[in-house]
Amino acid sequence: MTRRSPSHQNWDLMRAFLALHRAGTFEAAAQLLCIDHSTLRRRIQFLEDELATRLFVRSDGNYVLAPAMSPLLDAALRMEESSRQFFDAQLDPPSGKVRVSMIDMFAAWLAPFLIEFQNSHPGIELDVSTEHHFVNLERELVDVAIRLARPRRGNYKMRKLADVHFGLYASQDYWTGRDVEPGQPHALLALALHFTHGDHGAIIGEADWMLSQLPAGQVVCSTDSYVLLRSYCEIGMGLALLPEFLGGQGQNLIRVLPDVAPTCDLWLVVNPETSTSKRVRLFVDFVSKTFRSKMQESPLQ
Repeated sequence: MTRRSPSHQNWDLMRAFLALHRAGTFEAAAQLLCIDHSTLRRRIQFLEDELATRLFVRSDGNYVLAPAMSPLLDAALRMEESSRQFFDAQLDPPSGKVRVSMIDMFAAWLAPFLIEFQNSHPGIELDVSTEHHFVNLERELVDVAIRLARPRRGNYKMRKLADVHFGLYASQDYWTGRDVEPGQPHALLALALHFTHGDHGAIIGEADWMLSQLPAGQVVCSTDSYVLLRSYCEIGMGLALLPEFLGGQGQNLIRVLPDVAPTCDLWLVVNPETSTSKRVRLFVDFVSKTFRSKMQESPLQ
């Protein structure tokens, strides 16, 4: 192949190159960069066209660096380190407010780990809200959101944090104190999260889903809070669909009907207007590393 002179030097291309090298697949690499995999493919293709060489080859289902590409990798790593030093070279430590939106149960799960972030970055103020709808990050001036679905609209930067496994729970008293033969009606506890579904695909646990997926029954209570949903379940008001990490910590709760076991994706969504702010980048990196490390110890299930 005849090598062309690069038309421009684009750091996004280098980041795409390093991400695919580290992740091994386009899907995983795209998540590292908070972009979709088709965008990543275009960047890799553009870089290969500019350099007039093939950068990666397939091996055991993954993409690995092509032979003789080690010098290019070394150069890209030096560029990455220089970029990090450039953005970190400031006289004053990072400061200001990071506005975060998430469902209450994830705010509670993350809370014990935030002291580490505070100790490392005392100048950053966290403003955490627990809206039970999917906020518009630009309109509502939110920097970071943690959602149980990937947004379908908006020019957001995003990365997948985890798979969240759900199960159906009941209190011991409820389950043993009534006839639980198949077909018998149940009292159902449902979510009422009050957001439009055109933005996402998360509907599990809502009233229509409960009535269509679970044994015959009647919705006796709805709430927009997973924490309250568990509390109502604990006192024996009915069956509730809960994340396993939340239901497993409930008092006197038991897992019932094990065939009902849906899974949702947990996504970190970042406002593109503030994504380059150092305080936002620090918080995004902290949350990503926390979920990754803590899930290895105790997955969200």
